[in-house]
Amino acid sequence: MNFVHASDFHLGYVQYGLPERFRDFARAFDRVVNYTIQSDAEFLLIAGDLFHKRNINAPTYLQAFKILAKLADRGIPVYVIEGNHDLAYQRDVNSWLQILDAQGLLRLIKLKPMPECGVKLMGDFVDVDGVRIFGVKYLGSQTRNVVPDIAREIETVNEISGKPDYTILMMHFGMEGILSTSGIGELSYNSLVPLRDSVDYLALGHYHVQYDREGWIFNGGSCEMVSMSEYTKPKGFYHVVDGKASFQKATPRPVERFGIDASGTQSISDLYGSIRSAVDGISRRDAKPLVEISIHGELLFSRTDISIEKIRAIVSSILDPLWTNVKITDTKEPLSYSTDGPTRRDVIERSVIEEVVKGSQYRSHTNDVVDTIIEAKQLAITGVDSQSIFYRLQDSYNAVKRKHKGQADLPFERGCADVD
Repeated sequence: MNFVHASDFHLGYVQYGLPERFRDFARAFDRVVNYTIQSDAEFLLIAGDLFHKRNINAPTYLQAFKILAKLADRGIPVYVIEGNHDLAYQRDVNSWLQILDAQGLLRLIKLKPMPECGVKLMGDFVDVDGVRIFGVKYLGSQTRNVVPDIAREIETVNEISGKPDYTILMMHFGMEGILSTSGIGELSYNSLVPLRDSVDYLALGHYHVQYDREGWIFNGGSCEMVSMSEYTKPKGFYHVVDGKASFQKATPRPVERFGIDASGTQSISDLYGSIRSAVDGISRRDAKPLVEISIHGELLFSRTDISIEKIRAIVSSILDPLWTNVKITDTKEPLSYSTDGPTRRDVIERSVIEEVVKGSQYRSHTNDVVDTIIEAKQLAITGVDSQSIFYRLQDSYNAVKRKHKGQADLPFERGCADVD
């Protein structure tokens, strides 16, 4: 037994609008196909998201056709399931994976009933030299509910068709605890336990990072960086020989991502100097990198004085990147007060509140909202009870609402029960 398991190639993705990134995703797929050939693998598994879009264009189709043809020419089959990016639109009926299946370039494993034996989902499978391969397309939030049915139906199929030496199940979902934020259709390990007795190798796709669980659940991740948040995460594919899986690292385009804390930086030229020093410390790569710079901190100058083009020019002169993105986030600008004399506390307070309100959805009511907030604070300081403050806020809200007919409602009415 010798096979390769990969997923999430996202062919056709023109990331950042760059034609070179479109080619990068094809190169990543081509490298896995070449590895499959060189390793004398019996077959290649693709656990969903071969494509980035459900409705692909001609150049994307040609990429898939040419690369898959290399395997077809050598008699190496490709077994695939549909990920969420591969599913056909209802109006189209057929997905592009079905088209490639019809052309003999891959074998799409689908959900299929076997009414005569009570099987509703797992009637489509492939047998290869004692290995039985099942597949389940992306089901989203329904996935958790069908896991017990999948386990039961695999056992039923094995009773009817004979128990194989080794069982593979391809699915497309993410496991809990892998990403910092939860996604649709995530499953816990415990929810997958019903599959353990009937599945030797659960080949997953969907999340673009590598992980494995308990020696039978494997997810290699994407072989290219689909989102900038993935750039530090391991990604690649699995090569399985006689039941032993080894992770093969992919070689995506290099990414350089770093933050610049501008707090205390006295001038724009000093900021540019800090950026140049940070970039100078990065070694040049064989491939042009993707670069992202995030500027944060408390500024001593206006953020509008920062030239994005100047920063890009600095990066280009040192790294010759394919793409540079500059983000100015979580920055605070100095408040412009008169320096003729000491600034009163109430003036500072009002300026701070105005800055907050101007950056919110209530900016069209800035003066009224600021007045009301300051009044509520003064009432609280003088010991007025919370119910009275609430009534005062409600009166202010009604007055402002009459004054600004036709505009968006103010926030004073919502959440008022939580005043105290």
